[in-house]
Amino acid sequence: MAHLDGSNDELYAMPRRRQILAKRTQAQRQTERKALGKLRFQIVAPSTEARYFTHVSRFLRFLKEHQKGYPSTFVLLDKAVSEFIESLWESGDPKSWASDTLSGLGHFIPACKPHLVGSWRLHAAWGRAELPARAPPFTPLILYALAQVAVLRNWTDVSVLLILGFHTFARTGELFNARVGDFVLGATSGTWTLPLSKGGQRQGVTESILLNDPFVVLLLRNYCKNKKPGDRLANASPGVMRNRLYTLLEQLKLDSPYRWYSVRRGGATHAYRNSNDISSICVRGRWNSIKTARIYIADAVAQLSELQLTPSRTRRLTSLAVACRPSFLKAL
Repeated sequence: MAHLDGSNDELYAMPRRRQILAKRTQAQRQTERKALGKLRFQIVAPSTEARYFTHVSRFLRFLKEHQKGYPSTFVLLDKAVSEFIESLWESGDPKSWASDTLSGLGHFIPACKPHLVGSWRLHAAWGRAELPARAPPFTPLILYALAQVAVLRNWTDVSVLLILGFHTFARTGELFNARVGDFVLGATSGTWTLPLSKGGQRQGVTESILLNDPFVVLLLRNYCKNKKPGDRLANASPGVMRNRLYTLLEQLKLDSPYRWYSVRRGGATHAYRNSNDISSICVRGRWNSIKTARIYIADAVAQLSELQLTPSRTRRLTSLAVACRPSFLKAL
């Protein structure tokens, strides 16, 4: 494991992960694969590998700070990782640090994966003992009100991504990385291709989402009119986009811990409440199982029941939502 404690220049120098279409001849395949890079760089996305490296390095520093040597057997490794997870729990650190440490060790040292039994049991116990603080879902009222305030601030990209994400149940990373060339837009419908989606990476396929709301399609057509295929829909970095959403929430005095992920949760929850069709929601949201989607949506519905707005606040939000989408009240 000592190599993980050294330089990570190679890790950050690896090419951007992408996909290629298998060619007919050996020479063509060789050329395409050479451009793609080493096969070991195709296992996980570069950003994921960088995150794994960060957390495994934290585990190695833990060993050094507590004057523990590098484990010489998998049994000792499991014991050391278990102690590290206990320290994360006691220090108030996020569970994701434990998750990325375990996944990172399994990624960098594949042979250790079946031997970290005790560590994974602690990870499971953590999940049972401490429920995740999920981002509450946006309602259509709040979503379109935020989109209108974004337009008034000249943050048109924020407005477009809020509405697009609510319609498609897109993940935050998919929204921030969406490019003009990913969309094929007709008069009233279109498609959005997700070349590097989370599910697509797992299954080795390119995913796409049907855009069947004429308002969303027209919005995208107008927004992309003077842009190049390689341009991102987002005009700023993810960090700036997050800060802008927080600013909009503050302006509307919405105190709940909303985040960009609230867009995906809100869109899926609203669609389920309208259709009661969990299967179609699961397909559109690209969840691997109906069971997972049902838990996800049930929790979101429970959070919606806790949301209470005063009549005056509701009137203000409704006015903004209608300004953003004139047919808003009919579209509910």
